[in-house]
Amino acid sequence: MRYRDLVRFDPVETVVQLRWADDAEEAGRLVSTYVISERMAEIITGVIVPHLRLDRPADGKGLLVVGNYGSGKSHLLSFLSAVAQWPEMRERVGHPEVARALEPVAGRFQVLRMEVGATRMPLRDIVLRERLEPFLHRLGVEYTFPELTEVSNTKEPLLEAVTAFRERYPAQGLLIVVDELLDYLRGRDERALILDLSFLREVGEVCRLSPFRFVAGVQEVLFDSPRFPFAADAVRRVRARFEQVRITRQDVAYVVAERLLRKTEEQRAWIRQHLQPFTPYYGTMAERLEEFVRLFPIHPAYLEVFERIPFAEQRGVLKAISQTVRPLLDREVPEDAPGIVSYDAYWPLLAGDPAYRASPEVREVVEKGQVLSDRIARAYTRPQYRPLAQRLIAALGVLRLTTEASHAPIGATPEELRDGLALFDPHLPEQDADFLRDTVETALREIIRTVSGQFISVNPDNGQYYLDLKKGLDYDAKIEERAEKLRAEDLNRYYFDALEEALGLEEQTRVPGFRTWEYEVPWPEKRVTRLGYLVFGTPPERSTAQPPRDFYLHFLQPFETPPFRDEGKPDELFFRLVEWDGPFERALRTYAGAWEMGLVSSGAHRRTYREKAEQARRELIRWLRTHPDRFIVTYRGDPQPLLQRERRGVGTGPEASFGEIVRGIAVGCLVPHFEETYPEYPAFRGLRRPITRESRPKMVEEALRSIAGHRTQTGVAILEGLELLDGDRIRPDRSPYARYVLDLLAQKGPGQVLNRGELLEPWMGTERMRRFRIEPEYVVVVLMALVHAGEVEITLPGRKIDAAALEEAARIPLEDLQNFRHIAPPKELPLGALVATFELLDLMPGLIQNPATHEAAVAELQTRVEEELERVVTVHERVRQGLQVWSSPILQG
Repeated sequence: MRYRDLVRFDPVETVVQLRWADDAEEAGRLVSTYVISERMAEIITGVIVPHLRLDRPADGKGLLVVGNYGSGKSHLLSFLSAVAQWPEMRERVGHPEVARALEPVAGRFQVLRMEVGATRMPLRDIVLRERLEPFLHRLGVEYTFPELTEVSNTKEPLLEAVTAFRERYPAQGLLIVVDELLDYLRGRDERALILDLSFLREVGEVCRLSPFRFVAGVQEVLFDSPRFPFAADAVRRVRARFEQVRITRQDVAYVVAERLLRKTEEQRAWIRQHLQPFTPYYGTMAERLEEFVRLFPIHPAYLEVFERIPFAEQRGVLKAISQTVRPLLDREVPEDAPGIVSYDAYWPLLAGDPAYRASPEVREVVEKGQVLSDRIARAYTRPQYRPLAQRLIAALGVLRLTTEASHAPIGATPEELRDGLALFDPHLPEQDADFLRDTVETALREIIRTVSGQFISVNPDNGQYYLDLKKGLDYDAKIEERAEKLRAEDLNRYYFDALEEALGLEEQTRVPGFRTWEYEVPWPEKRVTRLGYLVFGTPPERSTAQPPRDFYLHFLQPFETPPFRDEGKPDELFFRLVEWDGPFERALRTYAGAWEMGLVSSGAHRRTYREKAEQARRELIRWLRTHPDRFIVTYRGDPQPLLQRERRGVGTGPEASFGEIVRGIAVGCLVPHFEETYPEYPAFRGLRRPITRESRPKMVEEALRSIAGHRTQTGVAILEGLELLDGDRIRPDRSPYARYVLDLLAQKGPGQVLNRGELLEPWMGTERMRRFRIEPEYVVVVLMALVHAGEVEITLPGRKIDAAALEEAARIPLEDLQNFRHIAPPKELPLGALVATFELLDLMPGLIQNPATHEAAVAELQTRVEEELERVVTVHERVRQGLQVWSSPILQG
């Protein structure tokens, strides 16, 4: 009997195209031919439908269908989109339970199907402007998506479009299905990929907020992919808004059995009867006989081994099995052998495909395996075992590709090869499993003898035979070859990676999605720092979504610097590496080439490339740190060697690091700009260390406590810098900052207040005082000094602060104090003599000047008078008893 008589062969030799489902007739065929395993049925009913349905959405996440090339991923996408668009398609679903579960989504959507090809267009423009916008117009929904530069996010325009859609189709949702998304993302450069992932995150959020659904097909798990290490944060944010659906080996096995190799009960009975006599020869065939029957003539191990091949997405298992089975159809099923095809049949498909040559490991295994195969064909000393030997070489070649460490002594024992390949010799002298195993081992040993032990070995610890590739791989040659093919933008990216560490930049100060860091430059004369950005790249490449800052330090690309115009702005510095030598270029190209090779390698090869990349990276960082003289710094159109720039005492010592030198250059160039921009900025000369953005709130809190009577060195230094002290006394009338507040308040009429917005103005994402351009924290210190003097009262949300409440005010969070609503003068003050008395007794004069604090003033005055009376009594008693010096009285009379 021929193989054709035992299976209803329905090959999968073409890849389903998602757009085929745009046609209702073709969509019906795709629905009816989609084979659903029990596991996939659970996925559809328990995961996919809950996230698609509009009446009771699970969490409204987007869906990612993960499946290798040829595994049925596009077919599943077509199946889901067809049912979602046409309600009658549900009747053609071959699984009754799935058909019932699909009822809430059947016909409930208008569906846009799309595939993303090779393009540099942003994903947002592809999905929204190129595809969705015309699609909506065809549906009679008029909506135009704005350019990305015209909006702060994509979520709001997409929600508006969905709202417009619902006005026309109130009972339906909008479903977008995208295939081959990962191929597109792989081709994106670093900055573009960040934007694409941000768009996907917003799409996932819209799924939660509206009757909009998004399903995409990818070839591997996007969130665990090692291809996007630089975008890890963006990938994690996308992950929170998407659910993944994986097509596994069990699903593929079901498709193989129920579509590619479907059988009637009569055919299964014949196969079962045919295989039954061979079950004693193999370890688990008897227990798994029904599985062997369903998959016949394919061995279950074919699928198991195929799944372990890391690059299997490049050739789908369904297509591979179709190509394997087709030549068998007109052959007779052998009566004296199982007639089962296993994973060794994948070897000729693998070896004959030039696409695999792109991977060094695959190419090496194929080349070594071909050498062995050729030698067996020419010189194998046991011709009767030559077909068996060729199958063994093919199997070991495939198994070599399944191990993470390609040089590890891992393969298969003779028994595992016997069972996994269903090997059989009808001429065995003894018909039993042990003798068959011994025959396989004999054939393996003969292979070793034939090839003189080259490229094949046996592990004495476990008896496994394996392809031995230890003859060596010239890693350095591979790295050099890859480095020669790198583009200028690739070299710039790896240069910036090393420069980041050479400068000592920290990840927590990095602007997400950009090679930009928040960066502080000291202003030594003022004992403060100013905040700016350090940018890798040209001015057009820096983010426009971030608030502006005081300055920008640009480190330009050394290779093919993108053109830009230097406008000579006083807040921009440009650092350019203009000279480098052989060690620099070798280190950079080795680092880049080795890292790139690691991306396409696995196992031991990957580890070796990573080690070489890290070593070259350290050399590159060391070169940058020891060659600052190779940089030119351009400021206001004037290029000068880096080390010839003035540094104003910052980064000038013999032990100064590269990062400290760069900071010193920034100080030397930018301080005049700071002085011109902030001519009346306070100088905190009493501080030992400059005030930074991080330390400013804590230092200001010490100043507030000092006003309340708990003096500290730092607090006093802040008060002195704001000119609020006269000796030890707080005298805000001497401070230009306080006088500015009082002058504004004096311009108000009776009963009027000075609002917060009249004192502060928006600035660089925060606020500052309109006149002196000082930060709002310092404004709070000035206002609290005025409260201490009884000059003003401060109104906060829900409370007022006057002179009596200074102690309490010192405990109020600084952020709350900064959000004051307005200030106002206290009510009319009583006699100046009382003020003088309070000053004489070292009491806060504001207590007596404000009628609202008269009771507190009287209490304070009474306490102080009692203290003074006690002192007077004590002194009087000592005088009465007589004062003596050297045992002689000094008072007489």
